[in-house]
Amino acid sequence: MRRLLSGPGGPSTEFRAVPRVPRRDFRTSFRKGEPRVVLDNVPGWPALHRWNPAYLRSVAGDREVTVRETDGPPRNIFQNLATGGRTSFGQYLDWVLDTAGGLEGITLSCTGAGEITRAVCADGFRSSYYLDANLPQLSEALLDDAPPPAWYRHDPLDANLWCGVLGTSSGLHCDVTPNCNVQVVGRKHFVLFPPSQARRVYRIPQITHCRFDPNLPDYDRFPRARHATGWQCTLKPGESLYIPVGWYHQVTVVSAWALNVNFFWPRPLAQGLSAPPLWSFLLRRRWARLRGRS
Repeated sequence: MRRLLSGPGGPSTEFRAVPRVPRRDFRTSFRKGEPRVVLDNVPGWPALHRWNPAYLRSVAGDREVTVRETDGPPRNIFQNLATGGRTSFGQYLDWVLDTAGGLEGITLSCTGAGEITRAVCADGFRSSYYLDANLPQLSEALLDDAPPPAWYRHDPLDANLWCGVLGTSSGLHCDVTPNCNVQVVGRKHFVLFPPSQARRVYRIPQITHCRFDPNLPDYDRFPRARHATGWQCTLKPGESLYIPVGWYHQVTVVSAWALNVNFFWPRPLAQGLSAPPLWSFLLRRRWARLRGRS
């Protein structure tokens, strides 16, 4: 099924649903690859029945974490960073739960990431926060509760814990390594565009973020986005989303609060080659690393 973003004055961004497959039918591609929602990827994860607020506080509440901050609502938080700072994981979790309680009316009255984003932006946030913490550093107990999927040939380079309130979004961007998001608490909505759509989603030169916001599309400023073709899905607890190298994606919390784990693996050469818009970025980063070793 395909869906169009609403927008007067001509065609609008077109979306198709990310295919949803059972674990037994899922295979990663070390070539080009496409996103897939894997339905029974982590059926035995202890995290799915353990990670309530009391348990999280008991195993990691006193650990210090770095919290992202933005002025105003938590929209496109990585493109609107403020000072941020460090606090305990328990204190951050208190803020999340208190804030989520005040947003429950929006979860009942709004549907869709765009409608939720507009309602949260109108809610009067003076500042917002978002946590992405390295899971092994945060808590070995939490890491044991969330082992990496067994279908990838290599151990992950990294495992991050993400925690945020309704309406929190990452901003449209791509990653230079393949990764997998596993939802543990709440729901997250993903909008994705293949590497071939970089020009239509207005990737910012020299970096991997984009100017176009598919949650609140502004076709007057970004007219090429009318002709972009993307994918979308919403993850529930226990579901996973595999994202190959170079796929642009915007992630939005669409429940009162959400918690997920994100695994990153080494980049297959063929996947990097299949994303030409990233070649100059990858070459600059490789050159910087070589200079740093000299």
